[in-house]
Amino acid sequence: MKMITAIFVCTLIGGCSAFSTGQNIPQQTFTLEEEMYGMSRHETIDAIKECETSGLRAVPIWGKRKINGATSSIVVDVTCAPKWMR
Repeated sequence: MKMITAIFVCTLIGGCSAFSTGQNIPQQTFTLEEEMYGMSRHETIDAIKECETSGLRAVPIWGKRKINGATSSIVVDVTCAPKWMR
């Protein structure tokens, strides 16, 4: 019973601490298709090479755009992430 009470108190204190410090909740925005910039093929290749020369792996971030009535995937950004260790 003491263990359950201790867990409940820790959860209550930890869960409410974010609200008592007066921290603001981060604002999120929804990016529409008109504001989205698609990377060109050359920009994408350069970004991937930059990640690989740094010893990291490239992770493309994809977006969707309608072209002539058909939905097409475009690369919006390339992020570098650590390589998986085996």
